[in-house]
Amino acid sequence: MAKIVTGVAMSHSPFIMTNREGAGERGKRFIDTALEMRNWLNEQNVDVIILISDDHFNSYYYNHMPSFTIGIGECEGWGDWNLPQYKIPVEKELAKHILNTGLNNGVDFAFSMSMKVDHGHTQGIYFLNPDLAIPVVPIAVNTSAPPLPTMDRCFQIGEILRKAIESWGNDKKVAIVASGGLSHWVPTPKIDSQKEEDQYMINILLHGRQQIENDEKYKAYRLKRVTALTTGPVNEEWDRKFLEAIEQGDMASLRQLTYEEIEQEAGNGGQELHNWLVLLGMLHDFEAETMCYEPVPEWVTGMGIVRFKS
Repeated sequence: MAKIVTGVAMSHSPFIMTNREGAGERGKRFIDTALEMRNWLNEQNVDVIILISDDHFNSYYYNHMPSFTIGIGECEGWGDWNLPQYKIPVEKELAKHILNTGLNNGVDFAFSMSMKVDHGHTQGIYFLNPDLAIPVVPIAVNTSAPPLPTMDRCFQIGEILRKAIESWGNDKKVAIVASGGLSHWVPTPKIDSQKEEDQYMINILLHGRQQIENDEKYKAYRLKRVTALTTGPVNEEWDRKFLEAIEQGDMASLRQLTYEEIEQEAGNGGQELHNWLVLLGMLHDFEAETMCYEPVPEWVTGMGIVRFKS
């Protein structure tokens, strides 16, 4: 049977790819720690990575927004934010086993045989699995388009995923990676915004990629909105309390976090911590150690990395 041997939860930020040096020593410490985690996975002889992240309105929109999607076939990166358009190898047998285990346990995962993922997933690949030597099961969580699944539901999904992995009849070592968070505020317009400058993007958010008449124009528009931020607020106090709760194994308080509290204290980007709760549902009895935390306004994000050991 397969065995979960370790896990890594880590932040991502597009600005790592566009303004790496701008974060100075704080950014360097984060990147150095991320590379240490790559070495850690190699030392554990990991055979498969379950990679949990979110989509930033590149593959999923309000015209079709699944809460949890599993890639069971081909998987390709969008190549956004200077990241490679990875052709990601998928561990299809395990992916399909997870899908079927969910169906047999009251969880109807959405699934894709031709999944496309953006920097939420591919930045994790970039740091932890850049040569694509380890096959992946990609899982996308809706953290962008309210209403979102609750934090408690994400934890429950993690429990089902663990059940699926441990019942997979293949003697493989599995690592769990969750990418996203911590606190950050991103310039995605609210869907009910009446501002004239938001209407172009809102139309796309509502109706999907078919509304994009010129892909290059859309990319340039989004690039301009994001890179206009040369610095951003980070709630260091809240981030550290969140990380402390993980280290102390306080799953109850983490599962009870509401959309409203996260939105207020950690921002709309902080909703990516839903990805971490899926990981925690699998690894709640593992030892958690915060390897790095850096508030990095230049990357508009509280940047953290937590390692999990059995």
